Amino acid sequence: GETAHTSARATQRSSIRTATAPRARPTVRDRLGDDRGSVLALVPAAMLVLLVLAAIAGDTTTEYLARRELAAAADAAANDAATFGLDEARFRDTGEFVLDPGRAEEAVRRALAARSSAVIDRAAIAVDSDPEAGTVTVTLRSSAHLVFAPSLPGAPHAVDVVARATADVYVGD
Repeated sequence: GETAHTSARATQRSSIRTATAPRARPTVRDRLGDDRGSVLALVPAAMLVLLVLAAIAGDTTTEYLARRELAAAADAAANDAATFGLDEARFRDTGEFVLDPGRAEEAVRRALAARSSAVIDRAAIAVDSDPEAGTVTVTLRSSAHLVFAPSLPGAPHAVDVVARATADVYVGD
């Protein structure tokens, strides 16, 4: 009877299945080991990249604002020149709307003096007027002083900005 008893026990044990977990794929930590703090070495490099990008953004913004300020000043000066540059004597004599180039240029200079800023104050001014056509074109050339670029060797300290605006004498009905 011992053989039957032993085989019954073997049958009991063989009928109980033990679950073996399938072997999981190795994780990144398993492959690399415990590398705590390895990201810490990348933080200074990432901060340097962010600092450089912020400096580029700051200088680009400085240039954009200078160009926008110069464009607004050129627009205002051209409109003033078309308005105040009217040759009053000719208008009274003939009724024609004709620009006086001297009055137009004086109006441009007064308009720019009223909008005084560092960018406008150092601007080179060109006023082209066509008295017969009744147009005035104001061209302003200036420079925008950069904030961060001068700290780099060989980088420009300023960039040139140009704005041009044309105004026409409009005679309404």
